[in-house]
Amino acid sequence: MSDQDVWIFISYAHNDDLQTSASKDEKGFVTFFQEMLDKKLADLGATRAKIWRDRKRISDGDQFEGLIDDGLRKAEILVVVMSNNWLDRPYCRKELDAFVELRRAAGIDNVAERMVVVGKGHVDRLRRPPLLQTQEGFLFYARDDQNDVADVKPFFNRGEVCDPRFYDRRDDLAAFLQRRIDRIAEGAGTGAAAAPGQPIATPNGRIIYLAKPASDMEAAYTRLAYELLGKGYTIVPDFNSDVPKNAAARDYFVAALAKAEVSVLLVGEKQGFAPDDDEPTPILKQQLTRAREKAGGSANLADPVFRRIVWAPKILDVPGQPAGPAVERDPLKVLERFDAQIATDKIDGDILSKFIEFLFQYLSQTAPRRATPAPPNGKLEVYLAYHSADEDYAGAVVEALRQSPVKIQVPAAGSDAETRRYNDDLLMKCDAITLCWANASEVWVRSEADRLKDWEALGRKQQFARRSLIAGPPPVPHKRAQFMRILFQDGQFDEVLDLVEKGSPTPELLADLASQPAGPGP
Repeated sequence: MSDQDVWIFISYAHNDDLQTSASKDEKGFVTFFQEMLDKKLADLGATRAKIWRDRKRISDGDQFEGLIDDGLRKAEILVVVMSNNWLDRPYCRKELDAFVELRRAAGIDNVAERMVVVGKGHVDRLRRPPLLQTQEGFLFYARDDQNDVADVKPFFNRGEVCDPRFYDRRDDLAAFLQRRIDRIAEGAGTGAAAAPGQPIATPNGRIIYLAKPASDMEAAYTRLAYELLGKGYTIVPDFNSDVPKNAAARDYFVAALAKAEVSVLLVGEKQGFAPDDDEPTPILKQQLTRAREKAGGSANLADPVFRRIVWAPKILDVPGQPAGPAVERDPLKVLERFDAQIATDKIDGDILSKFIEFLFQYLSQTAPRRATPAPPNGKLEVYLAYHSADEDYAGAVVEALRQSPVKIQVPAAGSDAETRRYNDDLLMKCDAITLCWANASEVWVRSEADRLKDWEALGRKQQFARRSLIAGPPPVPHKRAQFMRILFQDGQFDEVLDLVEKGSPTPELLADLASQPAGPGP
């Protein structure tokens, strides 16, 4: 195939190639863009590159197949000139869908690596079609304020380049296309994704298994993938990869699960396709089963384990739903139709935005703790949180730890705004947190434990090196060890010192609290 031409199909909206001034010689954006891209490809020696563009642009009423089908059939790469105009034109979506269908029929497993976004105007990624959401693309505009769409500054206006970065983007795109064309001409280009542009966010080193969805969960899958990638998580299986259409699907799922710390599975009403006769189990059930096997059915909810996080929305809001009032589903019963529930499962049935909040809260709480650098004075600073009803007991704790290797920091007394700000700043600076529970109510200690667990919401840069609870007298039923394991089963604390029957705290009783953390947590 090395001597053959490699065709590039440009998909664009007619209104993105209009003259916007009175000059008869003015060229539209798409026309000028293609001319400049042709010249740079020639300059790079990419002689196999051939660009196909429908210069007349079909109207919605024209016969789609007769005008552009030939161009799409021979195209190996699709360049999408992304804009609000492109999103609004049905024929542009038809071009994308036809390209995907034709490439997959030709045996291209990873169609996403054959598509390139060229940004003429700003379009939020979540509004793009799913296969175009995980690449930034090559943007021919700049935004000074990432939250202000009105502040977009185009690199091309009124038939002229108005910002030299136009040519920088053109050069980067041409170099990328040349590399892609060389791979295709050599018979490659069907393997791992190679999305153009910068990653959505710097990888944070954490890997999440996001299950490949059945068709009714594809939109939710894309939204979750974008949210996870946007916060630096790596998702497996790769977003741009397709599930094998044979018995290799099992190994595809198992290999991805082996890399992940947690699995996220989206359960609608459909099961997804069955890879083939050798592997007749639909993909949703396969992934639920493999994730359950890795979770191992552990019944100890306090231990850090691999979990299945299942979203089975009570109200299924997907295209194709029958008309009439929505029928509310029971998330637990929905899961039972596909696979057995196990003790370590976390199952949510709220709307998607709430599920995303729930997921990121869980990921924040389970983030690996980093080793805390030794403070200049050699003492770990520990914030001692307590209710006003426990001031005497907290004072005894401070006294018992006075000569220890840790430095106890107590919050300032008061409830005015200035005091709250001071205490919040102090909490952010401390290395560790200890919650003191003696006379305070159970409601207070549980709510405070939940608040302190979400370290990012506290404005911290990293997790606490250690989170401890001192349970002191008086003895009440829910201070018994078996009850505290239930109250704090979601990992609010790394250690609990049960001093309920021990009287006043002493240095010996607080020896564990006074020791330095051993290093990063799980």
